[in-house]
Amino acid sequence: MSWIKNLVRISQTTSSVGNLFRNHESYTLSSRFCTALQHQQQQQSERVQATEVVNGLEQQQQQHRYEGLAPTKEGEKPRLLVLGSGWAGCRLMKGIDTSIYDVVCVSPRNHMVFTPLLASTCVGTLEFRSVAEPISRIQPAISREPGSYYFLANCSRLDSQNHEVHCETVTDALSTVKPWKFKIAYDKLVLACGAEASTFGINGVLENAIFLREVHHAQEIRRKLLLNLMLSEVPGLGVEEKKRLLHCVVVGGGPTGVEFSGELSDFIMKDVRQRYAHVKDDIRVTLIEARDILSSFDDGLRQYAIKQLNKSGVKLVRGIVKEVKPQKLILDDGTEVPYGLLVWSTGVGPSSFVRSLDLPKDPGLGLMSGCVYLQYKTCLQLVIVVDILRAQGSQHFLLLHRWLREKESTWRIY
Repeated sequence: MSWIKNLVRISQTTSSVGNLFRNHESYTLSSRFCTALQHQQQQQSERVQATEVVNGLEQQQQQHRYEGLAPTKEGEKPRLLVLGSGWAGCRLMKGIDTSIYDVVCVSPRNHMVFTPLLASTCVGTLEFRSVAEPISRIQPAISREPGSYYFLANCSRLDSQNHEVHCETVTDALSTVKPWKFKIAYDKLVLACGAEASTFGINGVLENAIFLREVHHAQEIRRKLLLNLMLSEVPGLGVEEKKRLLHCVVVGGGPTGVEFSGELSDFIMKDVRQRYAHVKDDIRVTLIEARDILSSFDDGLRQYAIKQLNKSGVKLVRGIVKEVKPQKLILDDGTEVPYGLLVWSTGVGPSSFVRSLDLPKDPGLGLMSGCVYLQYKTCLQLVIVVDILRAQGSQHFLLLHRWLREKESTWRIY
């Protein structure tokens, strides 16, 4: 039995030694390392799960981001989609029978601008609200009918195969609001996108000049004009800087440029001379045109316009702008023209959306010409209407008419 007692003693000693090793520092470090490793693995697993949740939400959000108006169903009114809120698009929406069609308008502008009077708003002759008409007032069904809408967005692509238009909301470059992309299915499509101001690729125009096509352009011109008038009266201002601030330059001798120059000269003679007497002799207007002003008009009307502009103090300069800098522009002969206000009105050109369309374009301007109703085998019921309408006897319309006749197998002319 003695050997059993010795065995008990050995087992007790072994147990004591085991307890000694379990309390050793190496065992404690190993335990801590295992615990930290498990905690790290748990955190990594939680991060992976969180990432999967975020990715799922983003995918779901991205899926919703591309949703839009689905195709109309049987028994519903056909959807008439109008791209643009200019003269042509608004005229069509005003006259459309909303008991037959649901009208959907997509445009970055929620109003129509009466452009012939836009120059008068720059100098305060008219207020801005006098030249703008909301789309919902032009066609009330857009704001009250369940199937009619207006969307503040730009069109990025036309999918004629699926009868869809891809759009992206307008956010005015706000970093806090991300553009929302969506699609609109259509039964009938009206392209009334109009055109955009042409710069002819001249450096510095977009950064330094102001166009005159929208209400916000007129607001910027008025703000800049009044600001320069006030700054020119600050004491200690150099003579050359004062002359530069009070020099208003208009580039382009078309209807818009001539009209704005006339409005500006009237403003100088009637208002500036009374309210800003200290600078009345320094403010001046210069109109720059590469050819004759109003070249597309009758010669008698053109001569009358020149006479009136000279009488009102507008200086006419013939030249081509080579480059535009922040405080001066350079002509092709090297002449430098300092300015305080620069208004650019050299005509219009096609927008990027119009250029992307696989449709007949004006040989000279790259715009879709005329007011033509077309029906294509993959673009069912496509109406092309642009702001620049041409008479049916014009050369451009005849060229388009001939082009369509050659495509008689796929196009029909109404």
